[in-house]
Amino acid sequence: QEPEYDAEAHKDKIFGVHLKEYMEMLQEEDPTKYEAHFSKFIENDIDAEKLEDMYSEAHSKIREDPDHEAAEKKGITHERNEEKITSSDGT
Repeated sequence: QEPEYDAEAHKDKIFGVHLKEYMEMLQEEDPTKYEAHFSKFIENDIDAEKLEDMYSEAHSKIREDPDHEAAEKKGITHERNEEKITSSDGT
């Protein structure tokens, strides 16, 4: 039996409804963890209610210019010594 396609569930995932629910739950139950997990969202004034707008804006920007431009390579190399990884830039 073929599973049925659920367009509404697909839309909910695309627009971050699952993330919105997680953010709301975490904000109520563990504000410290919420602040740690979503510090960049908080820094950019994005709360659970603004997620769908954020994703809508991102999708419209992609539609405006769908061509991907590769990021410039930084020339950083990584070296592994057993369990330690060292980067050529010192990070």
